[in-house]
Amino acid sequence: MKSLIRYFLPMIVLLAAAPAFADLKVATSLTDLASVAQLVGGKHVTAQSLCRGFEDPHFVPAKPSLMKAIQHADVFVSVGLELDAGWLPLVLPGSRNPKIQPGAKGFVDASEGVDVLEKPSGTVSRAEGDVHPLGNPHYYADPKALEVVADHLADVFSRLDAPNAADYAANAKAFKERMEASLAKWKQEMAPHQGASVVTYHRNFVYFAQRFGLKEFGTVEPKPGIPPNPRYLSDLADRMKKDGVKVVLYQPYYNADAGSQLAKKAGAVAVEIATEAGGVPGTDDVFSKFDKLVSTIAGALSGTTGDAR
Repeated sequence: MKSLIRYFLPMIVLLAAAPAFADLKVATSLTDLASVAQLVGGKHVTAQSLCRGFEDPHFVPAKPSLMKAIQHADVFVSVGLELDAGWLPLVLPGSRNPKIQPGAKGFVDASEGVDVLEKPSGTVSRAEGDVHPLGNPHYYADPKALEVVADHLADVFSRLDAPNAADYAANAKAFKERMEASLAKWKQEMAPHQGASVVTYHRNFVYFAQRFGLKEFGTVEPKPGIPPNPRYLSDLADRMKKDGVKVVLYQPYYNADAGSQLAKKAGAVAVEIATEAGGVPGTDDVFSKFDKLVSTIAGALSGTTGDAR
Protein backbone atom coordinates (compact mmCIF):
# COMPACT_ATOMS: atom_id res chain seq x y z
CA MET A 1 0.00 0.00 0.00
CA LYS A 2 2.82 2.39 0.89
CA SER A 3 4.48 1.72 -2.44
CA LEU A 4 1.22 2.51 -4.24
CA ILE A 5 0.94 5.79 -2.31
CA ARG A 6 4.52 6.67 -3.24
CA TYR A 7 3.70 5.90 -6.88
CA PHE A 8 0.50 7.93 -7.14
CA LEU A 9 1.40 10.85 -4.83
CA PRO A 10 3.45 12.78 -7.46
CA MET A 11 0.56 12.44 -9.92
CA ILE A 12 -1.91 13.75 -7.31
CA VAL A 13 0.34 16.73 -6.58
CA LEU A 14 0.67 17.55 -10.30
CA LEU A 15 -3.09 17.41 -10.79
CA ALA A 16 -3.66 19.67 -7.81
CA ALA A 17 -1.12 22.18 -9.12
CA ALA A 18 -2.50 22.24 -12.66
CA PRO A 19 -4.55 25.33 -13.53
CA ALA A 20 -8.28 24.92 -13.75
CA PHE A 21 -9.78 24.79 -17.22
CA ALA A 22 -11.08 28.13 -18.48
CA ASP A 23 -14.81 28.65 -18.24
CA LEU A 24 -15.08 30.03 -21.78
CA LYS A 25 -13.19 29.15 -24.95
CA VAL A 26 -13.15 32.25 -27.17
CA ALA A 27 -12.09 32.49 -30.81
CA THR A 28 -11.85 35.69 -32.83
CA SER A 29 -11.19 36.77 -36.40
CA LEU A 30 -8.55 39.33 -35.37
CA THR A 31 -5.64 39.38 -32.93
CA ASP A 32 -6.76 42.64 -31.35
CA LEU A 33 -10.10 41.08 -30.47
CA ALA A 34 -8.38 38.05 -28.95
CA SER A 35 -6.19 40.37 -26.89
CA VAL A 36 -9.17 42.33 -25.56
CA ALA A 37 -11.09 39.11 -24.91
CA GLN A 38 -8.21 37.68 -22.90
CA LEU A 39 -7.76 40.85 -20.84
CA VAL A 40 -11.49 41.08 -20.12
CA GLY A 41 -11.90 37.35 -19.51
CA GLY A 42 -8.80 36.96 -17.37
CA LYS A 43 -8.41 33.53 -15.80
CA HIS A 44 -11.88 32.50 -16.94
CA VAL A 45 -11.13 32.71 -20.67
CA THR A 46 -8.75 31.28 -23.25
CA ALA A 47 -8.74 33.35 -26.45
CA GLN A 48 -7.25 32.67 -29.86
CA SER A 49 -7.35 34.51 -33.19
CA LEU A 50 -7.82 32.75 -36.51
CA CYS A 51 -6.02 35.54 -38.36
CA ARG A 52 -2.46 36.28 -37.28
CA GLY A 53 -1.27 39.85 -36.90
CA PHE A 54 0.95 39.75 -39.96
CA GLU A 55 -1.84 38.38 -42.19
CA ASP A 56 -4.32 40.49 -44.13
CA PRO A 57 -7.63 40.16 -42.26
CA HIS A 58 -9.53 40.64 -45.53
CA PHE A 59 -8.07 37.48 -47.05
CA VAL A 60 -7.62 34.54 -44.67
CA PRO A 61 -7.58 31.10 -46.34
CA ALA A 62 -10.62 29.15 -45.14
CA LYS A 63 -8.58 26.06 -44.28
CA PRO A 64 -9.98 22.98 -42.53
CA SER A 65 -7.50 23.61 -39.70
CA LEU A 66 -9.31 26.87 -38.87
CA MET A 67 -12.65 25.09 -38.81
CA LYS A 68 -11.23 22.43 -36.51
CA ALA A 69 -9.71 25.07 -34.22
CA ILE A 70 -13.15 26.45 -33.34
CA GLN A 71 -15.10 23.19 -33.10
CA HIS A 72 -15.37 23.51 -29.33
CA ALA A 73 -15.39 27.32 -28.94
CA ASP A 74 -18.06 28.83 -26.72
CA VAL A 75 -17.76 32.28 -28.28
CA PHE A 76 -16.71 33.61 -31.67
CA VAL A 77 -15.96 37.32 -32.01
CA SER A 78 -16.14 38.75 -35.52
CA VAL A 79 -14.70 42.14 -36.45
CA GLY A 80 -18.00 42.94 -38.13
CA LEU A 81 -18.65 45.51 -40.87
CA GLU A 82 -17.85 42.74 -43.38
CA LEU A 83 -14.08 42.88 -42.85
CA ASP A 84 -13.98 39.09 -42.50
CA ALA A 85 -16.88 38.46 -44.92
CA GLY A 86 -14.61 36.90 -47.52
CA TRP A 87 -13.72 33.87 -45.39
CA LEU A 88 -15.74 33.69 -42.16
CA PRO A 89 -18.98 32.49 -43.86
CA LEU A 90 -17.00 29.42 -44.93
CA VAL A 91 -15.13 28.79 -41.68
CA LEU A 92 -18.03 29.07 -39.24
CA PRO A 93 -20.34 26.50 -40.89
CA GLY A 94 -17.32 24.26 -41.45
CA SER A 95 -16.71 24.14 -37.70
CA ARG A 96 -20.03 22.30 -37.15
CA ASN A 97 -20.31 24.21 -33.90
CA PRO A 98 -23.89 25.47 -33.41
CA LYS A 99 -22.92 27.69 -30.45
CA ILE A 100 -20.96 30.19 -32.56
CA GLN A 101 -23.03 30.53 -35.72
CA PRO A 102 -24.48 33.98 -36.55
CA GLY A 103 -27.64 34.46 -34.51
CA ALA A 104 -26.51 32.13 -31.73
CA LYS A 105 -25.68 33.40 -28.23
CA GLY A 106 -22.01 32.67 -28.76
CA PHE A 107 -21.60 34.77 -31.91
CA VAL A 108 -20.46 38.35 -31.33
CA ASP A 109 -20.20 41.26 -33.75
CA ALA A 110 -17.50 43.35 -32.06
CA SER A 111 -18.39 46.46 -34.07
CA GLU A 112 -21.71 46.91 -32.22
CA GLY A 113 -21.64 50.26 -30.40
CA VAL A 114 -18.53 51.52 -32.20
CA ASP A 115 -18.66 54.95 -33.86
CA VAL A 116 -18.17 53.83 -37.47
CA LEU A 117 -16.42 56.14 -39.94
CA GLU A 118 -16.76 56.41 -43.72
CA LYS A 119 -20.23 54.98 -44.12
CA PRO A 120 -20.90 55.27 -47.86
CA SER A 121 -24.03 57.06 -49.01
CA GLY A 122 -26.05 55.81 -51.94
CA THR A 123 -25.26 52.70 -53.94
CA VAL A 124 -21.86 51.09 -53.47
CA SER A 125 -20.23 50.02 -56.73
CA ARG A 126 -17.45 47.47 -57.15
CA ALA A 127 -15.96 49.95 -59.65
CA GLU A 128 -14.77 51.87 -56.58
CA GLY A 129 -12.74 48.87 -55.41
CA ASP A 130 -13.24 46.82 -52.28
CA VAL A 131 -15.47 49.35 -50.54
CA HIS A 132 -17.20 48.24 -47.34
CA PRO A 133 -20.91 49.15 -47.58
CA LEU A 134 -21.35 49.25 -43.79
CA GLY A 135 -18.46 51.66 -43.21
CA ASN A 136 -14.74 51.43 -42.56
CA PRO A 137 -14.15 48.24 -40.51
CA HIS A 138 -10.67 49.12 -39.19
CA TYR A 139 -11.94 50.69 -35.96
CA TYR A 140 -9.48 48.67 -33.87
CA ALA A 141 -6.82 51.28 -34.81
CA ASP A 142 -8.58 53.63 -32.36
CA PRO A 143 -7.88 52.89 -28.67
CA LYS A 144 -11.27 54.31 -27.66
CA ALA A 145 -13.08 51.84 -29.93
CA LEU A 146 -11.45 48.97 -28.06
CA GLU A 147 -12.95 50.29 -24.83
CA VAL A 148 -16.37 49.80 -26.43
CA VAL A 149 -15.36 46.28 -27.45
CA ALA A 150 -14.22 45.53 -23.89
CA ASP A 151 -17.61 46.50 -22.42
CA HIS A 152 -19.41 44.52 -25.11
CA LEU A 153 -17.37 41.37 -24.43
CA ALA A 154 -17.82 41.71 -20.66
CA ASP A 155 -21.59 41.70 -21.21
CA VAL A 156 -21.43 38.64 -23.48
CA PHE A 157 -19.15 36.69 -21.15
CA SER A 158 -21.37 37.56 -18.18
CA ARG A 159 -24.47 36.23 -19.92
CA LEU A 160 -22.74 32.98 -20.85
CA ASP A 161 -20.90 32.56 -17.54
CA ALA A 162 -23.00 34.33 -14.91
CA PRO A 163 -21.04 33.07 -11.83
CA ASN A 164 -18.01 35.08 -13.00
CA ALA A 165 -19.89 38.20 -14.14
CA ALA A 166 -18.35 40.38 -11.43
CA ASP A 167 -14.86 39.46 -12.58
CA TYR A 168 -15.65 40.29 -16.20
CA ALA A 169 -17.06 43.68 -15.22
CA ALA A 170 -14.05 44.45 -13.05
CA ASN A 171 -11.63 43.39 -15.78
CA ALA A 172 -13.39 45.55 -18.37
CA LYS A 173 -13.22 48.51 -15.99
CA ALA A 174 -9.50 47.93 -15.43
CA PHE A 175 -8.96 47.61 -19.18
CA LYS A 176 -10.62 50.96 -19.85
CA GLU A 177 -8.71 52.69 -17.06
CA ARG A 178 -5.42 51.35 -18.40
CA MET A 179 -6.39 52.37 -21.94
CA GLU A 180 -7.26 55.90 -20.85
CA ALA A 181 -3.91 56.28 -19.05
CA SER A 182 -2.07 54.88 -22.06
CA LEU A 183 -4.02 57.10 -24.46
CA ALA A 184 -2.94 60.20 -22.56
CA LYS A 185 0.69 59.09 -22.96
CA TRP A 186 0.26 58.31 -26.67
CA LYS A 187 -1.42 61.65 -27.35
CA GLN A 188 1.44 63.46 -25.65
CA GLU A 189 3.92 61.57 -27.85
CA MET A 190 1.97 62.45 -30.98
CA ALA A 191 1.27 66.08 -29.99
CA PRO A 192 4.26 67.57 -31.90
CA HIS A 193 2.91 66.03 -35.11
CA GLN A 194 -0.66 67.36 -35.02
CA GLY A 195 -1.82 68.06 -38.57
CA ALA A 196 1.03 66.14 -40.21
CA SER A 197 0.19 64.31 -43.45
CA VAL A 198 1.01 60.67 -44.21
CA VAL A 199 0.34 58.27 -47.07
CA THR A 200 -0.93 54.80 -46.16
CA TYR A 201 -1.18 51.69 -48.27
CA HIS A 202 -4.88 51.02 -47.61
CA ARG A 203 -7.78 52.88 -46.00
CA ASN A 204 -7.14 51.14 -42.67
CA PHE A 205 -5.61 54.11 -40.88
CA VAL A 206 -8.50 56.57 -40.71
CA TYR A 207 -9.43 55.80 -37.10
CA PHE A 208 -5.88 56.24 -35.84
CA ALA A 209 -5.45 59.42 -37.90
CA GLN A 210 -8.62 60.97 -36.53
CA ARG A 211 -7.80 60.06 -32.92
CA PHE A 212 -4.27 61.50 -33.07
CA GLY A 213 -4.79 64.46 -35.39
CA LEU A 214 -3.01 63.23 -38.51
CA LYS A 215 -4.08 63.82 -42.10
CA GLU A 216 -4.26 61.08 -44.70
CA PHE A 217 -2.80 62.58 -47.87
CA GLY A 218 -3.51 59.54 -50.02
CA THR A 219 -3.11 55.78 -50.36
CA VAL A 220 -0.67 53.58 -52.26
CA GLU A 221 -3.72 51.78 -53.60
CA PRO A 222 -5.56 53.90 -56.19
CA LYS A 223 -8.77 52.25 -54.95
CA PRO A 224 -9.29 49.83 -52.02
CA GLY A 225 -7.91 46.42 -52.95
CA ILE A 226 -6.52 47.60 -56.31
CA PRO A 227 -2.70 47.43 -56.76
CA PRO A 228 -1.05 50.63 -57.99
CA ASN A 229 0.42 51.05 -61.46
CA PRO A 230 3.61 53.03 -62.20
CA ARG A 231 1.71 56.04 -63.55
CA TYR A 232 -0.39 56.32 -60.42
CA LEU A 233 2.65 56.06 -58.13
CA SER A 234 4.50 58.71 -60.15
CA ASP A 235 1.58 61.13 -59.94
CA LEU A 236 1.15 60.53 -56.21
CA ALA A 237 4.90 61.04 -55.64
CA ASP A 238 4.76 64.37 -57.46
CA ARG A 239 1.89 65.52 -55.25
CA MET A 240 3.73 64.36 -52.13
CA LYS A 241 6.84 66.36 -53.09
CA LYS A 242 4.73 69.43 -53.80
CA ASP A 243 3.04 69.22 -50.38
CA GLY A 244 6.08 68.03 -48.42
CA VAL A 245 4.65 64.65 -47.36
CA LYS A 246 7.55 62.59 -46.02
CA VAL A 247 6.09 59.33 -44.66
CA VAL A 248 4.54 56.26 -46.32
CA LEU A 249 3.03 53.65 -43.99
CA TYR A 250 2.28 50.02 -44.82
CA GLN A 251 1.42 46.82 -42.95
CA PRO A 252 3.46 43.56 -43.17
CA TYR A 253 0.90 41.92 -45.46
CA TYR A 254 1.07 44.63 -48.14
CA ASN A 255 3.59 44.97 -50.95
CA ALA A 256 6.60 46.66 -49.39
CA ASP A 257 8.08 47.31 -52.84
CA ALA A 258 5.22 49.59 -53.89
CA GLY A 259 5.51 51.68 -50.73
CA SER A 260 9.29 51.84 -51.03
CA GLN A 261 9.12 52.87 -54.70
CA LEU A 262 6.66 55.61 -53.88
CA ALA A 263 8.78 56.86 -50.98
CA LYS A 264 11.92 56.89 -53.11
CA LYS A 265 10.21 58.89 -55.87
CA ALA A 266 8.79 61.36 -53.32
CA GLY A 267 11.92 61.78 -51.21
CA ALA A 268 10.08 60.20 -48.27
CA VAL A 269 10.53 57.14 -46.04
CA ALA A 270 8.48 53.95 -46.17
CA VAL A 271 7.77 52.54 -42.72
CA GLU A 272 6.34 49.15 -41.79
CA ILE A 273 3.73 49.36 -39.04
CA ALA A 274 1.39 46.93 -37.29
CA THR A 275 -2.24 47.95 -36.95
CA GLU A 276 -3.00 44.47 -35.56
CA ALA A 277 -1.41 42.92 -32.48
CA GLY A 278 1.38 40.56 -33.44
CA GLY A 279 1.98 42.24 -36.79
CA VAL A 280 5.59 43.06 -35.96
CA PRO A 281 7.84 41.85 -33.12
CA GLY A 282 7.06 43.30 -29.70
CA THR A 283 3.34 43.82 -30.29
CA ASP A 284 1.87 40.86 -28.44
CA ASP A 285 -1.24 42.63 -27.14
CA VAL A 286 -3.21 45.77 -27.94
CA PHE A 287 -1.24 47.93 -25.52
CA SER A 288 2.18 47.00 -26.87
CA LYS A 289 0.73 47.33 -30.38
CA PHE A 290 -0.18 50.96 -29.78
CA ASP A 291 3.10 51.59 -27.95
CA LYS A 292 5.00 50.43 -31.04
CA LEU A 293 2.65 52.07 -33.52
CA VAL A 294 2.82 55.48 -31.87
CA SER A 295 6.58 55.43 -31.34
CA THR A 296 7.24 54.28 -34.91
CA ILE A 297 5.02 56.93 -36.50
CA ALA A 298 6.26 59.69 -34.22
CA GLY A 299 9.81 58.68 -35.06
CA ALA A 300 9.11 58.67 -38.79
CA LEU A 301 7.49 62.10 -38.69
CA SER A 302 10.42 63.51 -36.73
CA GLY A 303 12.95 61.78 -38.99
CA THR A 304 14.42 59.59 -36.25
CA THR A 305 12.67 56.23 -36.68
CA GLY A 306 14.79 53.13 -36.99
CA ASP A 307 12.12 51.35 -38.99
CA ALA A 308 12.33 53.51 -42.09
CA ARG A 309 13.21 51.73 -45.33
